[in-house]
Amino acid sequence: EVEHIVAKSEGGSLTEWNNFLLCCKICNTIKGKKVINNDYHWPHLNNTFYSFIYDETGRIKVNEKMPELSQIRAQNLLNLVELQRLPKTNNLPSHTDYRWRDRWETWEKASRSKEQFLNGSITENDVIMLAKSCGQWSIWFTVFKGIDSVRARLISDFPGTCASCFDANNHYEPIERNPSNNEDPI
Repeated sequence: EVEHIVAKSEGGSLTEWNNFLLCCKICNTIKGKKVINNDYHWPHLNNTFYSFIYDETGRIKVNEKMPELSQIRAQNLLNLVELQRLPKTNNLPSHTDYRWRDRWETWEKASRSKEQFLNGSITENDVIMLAKSCGQWSIWFTVFKGIDSVRARLISDFPGTCASCFDANNHYEPIERNPSNNEDPI
C-alpha cells in the first residue's frame, strides 16, 4: 500500500511525493493516523538495513552499534508499525498480523536456498527469483552474508535499493547513508 507519512486526516499531502512510502497493509493499518515527526528512520532517508538486526525467529531489533539518536529513531519506527509483535511475548500480534510468521518462513526459505546454492543445485538467478517472489529483502540479505555475488545481485536487482548504503569492498556490509550528519549518520 501507499503509506502517507503524515496522515491525510492530520494535514498530510495526498499527492506530495515526499509524503509517500510503500508498506504492507498491516504496517499501514497499524500506523494509521498516528502523528509523525522527524524522530524516525525512514527507508527513503536512512539505511534501515543498518538500523535493524533480523534473526531466524522472525524477530527484529535495533542495531545497538549505532549512535544513540539513531537507535532512538530506529526504535520509534519499530514502535510505529509494531514490527516486534510476536507470539508468546507481552506484545502479541493480532489474529491478522502474520508479519513475524512471514519473516520466519522467509528465513527458512532463504536458508534452504543458501544451502542449495552452496552445493550447486540452484543458481544465483534461482536465488534472486525466489527472493523476489517471497519479498523480505532484508532477510535474504542477512542470510546470504558472506556470499558477495548474491548480495550484489540483491542490491542491483531489487529496484529502489540504495547501492551507496553498502560497502562493496567489505562484503556489502551496510554503511552510513548520511555520514555528514554527526548526530544520526544512519
